Amino acid sequence: MPSFDVEFEVFCGKCGAGLCNNSETASSGRYGLKVTVDPCEGCLDNARQDGKDEAEKEMEEQENG
Repeated sequence: MPSFDVEFEVFCGKCGAGLCNNSETASSGRYGLKVTVDPCEGCLDNARQDGKDEAEKEMEEQENG
């Protein structure tokens, strides 16, 4: 079976940040290569803040409700 190298860049679909340092390729058996991508730090920070904001809002509603 012939093989070849492919070079590509990886970007966050949400914020557009480059994810090349958060990505790795590996063999997935008979299907060839797979790409694993960790979320970008900016989106993780935003998700944490969103969770914190929602928790604070719920606590306020329970206190006032």
